[in-house]
Amino acid sequence: MMEIKTVLSEKLKKGRNAVYYASGTIVKERYQSLPYDTIVLVDVAFRQPITVVGKVICLALWSTYATALFKELGIQLDAYITGNDGLAEGGGLFPLNSNHSLSNILPVLKETYIHIAFPDQYRRKWKKLFEDMPLTSIILSPSDSDFINPAIFSSMKKPGSCWRVTKKAEAPASFRLGNRTIIIQRQNIWEDQDKGTLFVRCPPNEAHNLKAVAPNVEILKDYTFEQILRFCNRNETKVLRLSPWLRGNYSYFLQYLKANEIIQPYPKTIHFYHLHKNDFQQLYSIAEQHAMCGETVYHGHR
Repeated sequence: MMEIKTVLSEKLKKGRNAVYYASGTIVKERYQSLPYDTIVLVDVAFRQPITVVGKVICLALWSTYATALFKELGIQLDAYITGNDGLAEGGGLFPLNSNHSLSNILPVLKETYIHIAFPDQYRRKWKKLFEDMPLTSIILSPSDSDFINPAIFSSMKKPGSCWRVTKKAEAPASFRLGNRTIIIQRQNIWEDQDKGTLFVRCPPNEAHNLKAVAPNVEILKDYTFEQILRFCNRNETKVLRLSPWLRGNYSYFLQYLKANEIIQPYPKTIHFYHLHKNDFQQLYSIAEQHAMCGETVYHGHR
């Protein structure tokens, strides 16, 4: 692992660099002519842990482990490429352009980056993926200077797309719930991974990998309301960071927090993060009502 870290640090902390997840094990000659200083191919099927072929680095890792390694090394990449996820063939565990996967890798991508994917391999039409997230995106045409032909990376008959994507975090909304502060924000939860414990949702078959590389992450489905508060009070967790769950209805969770604020005073702040614009509408509505009425504390249903 030390050799891998050394090579990645030397190659990826300078110049313009791209990563290609689920790349397959063939190092195509055309990769050498791409407008990047280094292209990292990530596929668990590579036989050697790391191989360097010209300006191509081959890593024999699952995507989750590769992302964790990039985060650890402080690497920022210029392009994120995904080809055939292998879902139809059974080799892939989860879609690489899902909410979970994309949000996890965003912290190692630059504020503006190139995204190449093949959306028609999914049931959902991913061409509109970025329109519903805290990102701005433009599908590039071949005449654009940043355009990379997706066909370089995959022989799939289904067409790929090339986007220029820019991150954007929106301003938070908040209200008081008894002695606690509730914050809701359309921002990627993984951007705050180093600030404490995160409670997230993830594909069931990915939970083991995620826990292996991110010990400060807890899986929401493993916890009841009571267990969440016990965890926070046992660890004196001041800020609880949560991704969307509960199918959009948070009334009972808020009631439970309020009812237990004396005997279980932690967390002091609950920060709800989300990507899609329709998440946490119930909580935003409460915050808006408080702002309109000049109230500072939410008392629950009256």
